[in-house]
Amino acid sequence: MEKIHIQIGDVKTLTVENWRVIPLDLQETVEIVGGVAVQDFGRAPAGDKFSCEVTVWAKDIDTIFDYWDNRTKVTVVDEADNAYENMRVVVREYGYLEGFKKYYRLSLEFWRC
Repeated sequence: MEKIHIQIGDVKTLTVENWRVIPLDLQETVEIVGGVAVQDFGRAPAGDKFSCEVTVWAKDIDTIFDYWDNRTKVTVVDEADNAYENMRVVVREYGYLEGFKKYYRLSLEFWRC
């Protein structure tokens, strides 16, 4: 089986798992006298977020943190070779890969800008 990788700016991951899209749904509830009405403004694909867990070399962790800290817009290329431009990197969790101090495991989100 071929290893699946994604590209985050200049960083190529060693592994990626649980690649998923978190859609932005603009449904809103509005109170009305005598009942409740629902206003549905539809889905806004420009507000979708992407989420995944990745493994990277320890040498690449500073680059990922730099993207996060400086709100750098990067291109993210997924495992299907789809490129998403102007994405912000958000680190949700990180730590050493158990037993392997040269690797980090990160939980990331990518936001469209």
